Amino acid sequence: QVMLPLVAMAVWCVLRVAASSSCEEARLKCAYRTGCGMALQNYIVGCSSVLHGPHASSCPESCQHALIALTSTEEGQDLMTCTCADEFCEETKRKVEICRPTVLLATRNETIVNCRIAEWICAADALFCRAMFHGKKCTHRCNNSISILRRQEKAAKLDTCHCDGREEYNCAGIRTNMARLCFHKEPDPQPPALGDPPENSATILTHSLVLVQLIATLLRWVQVT
Repeated sequence: QVMLPLVAMAVWCVLRVAASSSCEEARLKCAYRTGCGMALQNYIVGCSSVLHGPHASSCPESCQHALIALTSTEEGQDLMTCTCADEFCEETKRKVEICRPTVLLATRNETIVNCRIAEWICAADALFCRAMFHGKKCTHRCNNSISILRRQEKAAKLDTCHCDGREEYNCAGIRTNMARLCFHKEPDPQPPALGDPPENSATILTHSLVLVQLIATLLRWVQVT
């Protein structure tokens, strides 16, 4: 049942791709991007009561979180600002207007959000940190994800993590790239013992961000399956 709305949306996009309006293009671009595609699926499921029910008087929390994650990506922002080609698209946009104030507030850089929202944003923003992971650059949106995570008081447990060499990703390499590209300094030496907490905040944030992305992805996979 969870996948039916996504399948319906995909079919709807394919049938109308010939019209090539900006909203159809935006949907397809988002669907084929890993982070945005996940956020789009969460939006379709989390906002189903808003999209398919009578005009809502409030925006459900699940819809708020999904829209916040969706609009944290460039493709998701395009979906919110694109030009509709038919009444169905226009009606969909009108229905989600009830969520606009909350979403705009949460996506401001100065707004402190809860950890659940931060996880959704980090999962959706994985593409924007990919360049940093590969040692190329630290984009504004990647920095924004890190900044959001830094403000989370309840992320303290994640702050104690460090590389132990058993990760399925290049933990030490990501740590080095993040220190150099995002914080413009050389990384501190790796802590020698498992029980010793890392001393540098850049080290802490590197692994916190990676763990949040992995945890959020796993949680969503479990929910879908």
